[in-house]
Formats: sequence, C-alpha cells, structure tokens
Amino acid sequence: MSHWIPIYQFPLDRDLADLAHFIRRHRLPLRIAEENNCQVLSGPDPQLAELLLPLLRRWDAGEIDLATVRLEPIDAQDARASGAVSDEAEEQDSEELGDLPLGGWPLRKTPLSLVLIAVCFIGWLLRHYGLVNGLLIYPDPRADFQLGSSSLAWHWAQGEYWRLWTPAIVHLSLPHALFNALGIWILGRPLEARAGTLLFALLVFVSAAIANLAQYCWSPEIQFGGMSGVVYALVGAVFLLQRWVPGWRELPAGLVPLALGWLLLCASGLVTYVIGTGIANAAHIGGFICGLLLALIYCLAGGAHQFIGKPASG
Repeated sequence: MSHWIPIYQFPLDRDLADLAHFIRRHRLPLRIAEENNCQVLSGPDPQLAELLLPLLRRWDAGEIDLATVRLEPIDAQDARASGAVSDEAEEQDSEELGDLPLGGWPLRKTPLSLVLIAVCFIGWLLRHYGLVNGLLIYPDPRADFQLGSSSLAWHWAQGEYWRLWTPAIVHLSLPHALFNALGIWILGRPLEARAGTLLFALLVFVSAAIANLAQYCWSPEIQFGGMSGVVYALVGAVFLLQRWVPGWRELPAGLVPLALGWLLLCASGLVTYVIGTGIANAAHIGGFICGLLLALIYCLAGGAHQFIGKPASG
C-alpha cells in the first residue's frame, strides 16, 4: 500500500457520516482513522489530496452539502487542469487562495493584518510630529526598580491602562515602520487567513502587552516603541506551527531561521554597536516566547487542522 498522506483533520465529536458516504459513492481511495485525538482523513495520492482540500474546507465550514457534489472520472494528473470537482466550491476556493507566494490571500481574509500595517506608518507619523507622549511608557530610573512603584504603575493609577499596549504603535523611523509592516505582511496574513481574525487578534493583543512589559522591566530607564515584539510573536507562532504541521509551507523555509538569527545577532549587542541605535531585545524575546506558547495552546486545542494541506502558493 502506498504511503498514506494526511489530508484533513476533524474533531473527535464531528459526525463524518456524510463524508464517508461521499467517499463510498465515488469509490475514492481515502480512509478515516483516529490519530492524536482527531479524526484524520488520509489518501495515497498527493494530487487527489490537493484536489479535495478546498472542498473539505468548505464542507467543514458548513458552506456546502457533499450530497450535491459530483466528481467526474478523470486522470489524476489532469484533475487540477480540468477541474474534476464540478461544484462551484472549487472555483470559489481557488479564487480565495490564489497562486501567488506570500501575498496569495485575498485582502478581505486578512483585515487585521492590513490595519496593523497601516498602524506602523501612522505610528511613525505621530512620532515624527511629536504626538506620542500619551502612547509611551515614561522611563523609570533603574536604581531600586520595583514594578509596583514604577512609572508604569503610576500610569495605571491614573487610569492610563492603554500604555501597556500603545508603545507598539510608535515607530522611531520610517525603516523601523517598513520592516515591521513587512513582517506582518509576510507572517501575519497567512496566520490570520488560516486561524481567523479573532484568534489572530488575541495573539496580537496578548503578545503586544507581554513584549512591552518584558522590555520595560528589562530596561525601565529607556523609552521604547515599535511592533517588533508582535512580529516576533508571529515568528514564534510560525516556528511552532511549521513543526506541528510539517506540510504547511506557505512561508519560505529559511525565513524563520533568518528571523531567529537576527534576534540573536541583536541580542549580542553587535547591531547596536554598529548602527548606534538601541534594540528592544527583551521585547523580541518576550514576543517570541509568547507566540510559541499561544501557538502550542492553539495546536493542543485542535486548531492545527486549519494549517493542513497544500499551501496556497503551490
């Protein structure tokens, strides 16, 4: 028997009777088995897996009825070109995913990522015009630093709770904004499109606070800003997901190692020595760890099935 390739995962409590009937009706070489607390649909042919994946996603989302889907007999090697699934679902899903690397997701699937990209440049403009005093955390002398009596605690006592998050908005230079915007475009959009905007927003919300708090506690005497901590939370999430779901390859294989290499290089102090500008290393590390942990919880809860299948970029 050929090697069985996982195509899609379903929760244990999901009723797959309609799917089983669909498989029998079309005599498809597929099987459903319980693995790792999930129901896993597998098949021996990667081309068949690629063909069925858009259909399975829409059925899992409750958008179509498998009883109305008709498959035409056709050679597997010609299936993609000819469109063996006659239901309009395949055409629409193909349009949803597109064939372009990195930017293949439609904009309407990644609204929060687009907002965050715009915020990077808005934050740079606010900094340029000196309008960021209400967004940053006031520096605190490092001697005898105690969080409970710090400048951040004073902000909170004044009801300025937003300052734990808003330093992520402020960008010190245009290149700073560009790099973070690029990181969100490359890493954030696939994550948001796959996991959904709500869970992506949770990742951004939690990681921004963790990254800012980590940087403040590490160097309270330094004023800081930028969305790099959130970007490194995306790096952490991608790092975990690429190992949990080896088949998810919508991002270049070397991108995460490059980001981690940059993190270590910055942490060594070499970058600061060369460019003469401080790097928020604690924010990067805090964001990365936060992204790792949140992605682990997401995968343990069964969310990884959203990342199974042939990548949209082909």
